[in-house]
Order: sequence, then structure tokens, then C-alpha cells
Amino acid sequence: MKKRLFHSLALLLALTLTACNNNDTDTMDSSHQEENSFGDKSGEYAEIGSGANLVKFPEDLEKGIIFATYDRGNIHEDIYVNNKEAIEAIQNGEETPSGTVITLVGYEDGELDQYLVMEKRTGWGSQYTPEERNGEWEYQAFTPDKEVRPDNIGRCFSCHANQERDDYMNSMDQMKEFDLEDISQSKNSSSETPIAAIPTEHWKVSEISDHLNDSKDVNKEESNLKNEEKAKKIQAVLLKMYLQQYKS
Repeated sequence: MKKRLFHSLALLLALTLTACNNNDTDTMDSSHQEENSFGDKSGEYAEIGSGANLVKFPEDLEKGIIFATYDRGNIHEDIYVNNKEAIEAIQNGEETPSGTVITLVGYEDGELDQYLVMEKRTGWGSQYTPEERNGEWEYQAFTPDKEVRPDNIGRCFSCHANQERDDYMNSMDQMKEFDLEDISQSKNSSSETPIAAIPTEHWKVSEISDHLNDSKDVNKEESNLKNEEKAKKIQAVLLKMYLQQYKS
């Protein structure tokens, strides 16, 4: 009886050890599968900067807002953002919105040298490794003729990677400090030309015959014009003079 009990216990112990070994083997196999799957996944990551073709030249660049400027020796740079909503979001402590386009316009010795564009879109950058990715930003460089420049865009990622805290933007502090009231003031002032702002109340408008235009001794007869009509005539003449001078 005791021998049977001993053999039964020995058999049970053997089966238990076998089951444990099988579980360990399954765990190791599972671990290897995870490592292999990660290795396969890492092998699928795209080359850094391969999505630069997504960034097109911002045709409405002149409608953007210059929120920062830099001068370094013979180098001058103007930094544009394509809309005020991006500035408002940053100043309110919110995330930079999808669709934000920031353009660096670089000049060297007073001549246009380059355009560097960074654009943010939802889902962009997901094909890069976590170490290389700059959030959802992509970059592109353009020549003064607005053609794609054959640059190593990977350098843009390396440069901006240090600014992860500022959503990979090198000029976020300038955007935070930018006064949005300057935009409304400039728009109001741009609605009237400098010529239109010239006071003309005390000016006199005289009619001169065409064949006497070059004569120095001309008897000029003042016209009886209303102030509004007089102002328009004067401004038209001034504008014509300005355009002639500009063309020359």
C-alpha cells in the first residue's frame, strides 16, 4: 500500500514538473514572438523626412502673419504663420492646431535666399520611429523660385527635436508674445492708402489747358469744386505721380 502511494506521488510530481517546463517554454516562445514582432515593426518604419513631399509651397504666404524676425550678420529671416488661430491657440495654452503652416523666409545680403516650411497635419509623422518623430510636423525646403530644394530634410527633424516641449517650434516664445492687436491695426491702416490720408482741405485745384502744361507763366483759374470732388482729383494726380516714380 505504501509502495503504491509512493509511486503515485512520484508520478504526480513528474507530471507537475513537465507542465511547468511546458509553461516556461510557452512563455519564452511568446517573448521571442513579441521581440520578433517589434523587430518586424521597426523594420517597417519609413526613412526620416520621406513625407516631405506632403508639404507644398504656401501660395498664400503674403496673407500670413510675420510673428518673428531674426538678424545674424548678413542673414535676415522673417517667420510667418498662416493664420491668427494658431497664435491664439498658443497664447491660450492650447495645442498647435492641425493645418498650421510656419514659413521661414531667409535673405542673405539683402537677396532672397530660401523658404523653409514646416506644416502640421493630423496623423503626419506616424511612419517614423518614436525617437525621430517630430509630433505631426513635416518639413520642406524651397528655392527663391519656389521650387523644392534637394536638401536633407532629416536635419530639420534633428534641429527641432530639441524643442519637443514647445511642440517642436523654435519660435514659440515669440508667438506667445506677439500682439494680435497689431494685425487689426495694420488691416485698418491698409484700407486707406498713404495718399488718401493726405489732407487736402487747403489745396487749390486749377484747370490748365493742355497746350499750356509746360508753360511757367500760366494764369490758373481755380475751379469751383466741392471738397470731396477736389480731394479725389488731388489724390488721383498724386497717385499717378507716385506710380510714374515707382516705375522709373
